[in-house]
Amino acid sequence: MKIDWINMNMRLSGNPISEERAIRIAKGEYVLEATLEEHLLITNLVSVLPLMDTLLNMDEELSAPTLDKFYRKLSGGESPCYRKSTPILFHLSYNPVLPSEIEEELRRLFAGLHRGKGSDPVQRAVAVHNHLIRIYPYDRYSEFIARTALEYELMYSGQGFCPLTLSEQEYNGALAEFLRSGRESVIDRNLELNRLMLSARE
Repeated sequence: MKIDWINMNMRLSGNPISEERAIRIAKGEYVLEATLEEHLLITNLVSVLPLMDTLLNMDEELSAPTLDKFYRKLSGGESPCYRKSTPILFHLSYNPVLPSEIEEELRRLFAGLHRGKGSDPVQRAVAVHNHLIRIYPYDRYSEFIARTALEYELMYSGQGFCPLTLSEQEYNGALAEFLRSGRESVIDRNLELNRLMLSARE
């Protein structure tokens, strides 16, 4: 799970790293071939996993305060703060919602999530992920937090950890389609297929 989590996030953020190198860094080794940024990011990604376990044991539903907890781990301890400006996401050809709209958009997202507890857990997790990309609440780490929320919602629903195996191009293309049209099936299909494959191995 740890290595799948690291590999997924590094690949989808445009910074793929060899599994051997990721394992060494995850174990706390300093790898000369890796950058300081890679060391920090992988260390912080690894620190998110025990936090997720703790929150699951506390039966904490996914919410805006949960995102803040993820942010603290991913940032290495920074205090979470919603962005004050609207970035241009060139890789998605998209401008997120205005800063003044973030809190209300998050409130609506999680209210809808909690009302839809009987719906398909994979579709629900993907919807949370996609809408967090649409809202883009933080200046940094918003995409990592969206993927963390996806996995957390899957585990909270009893589905277990299931990584995306898309390429960066496929992932960004699927997100761009969702942001343009409100429709998206690539991430949903990939996650469902991976979940079925994992189930078949058990």
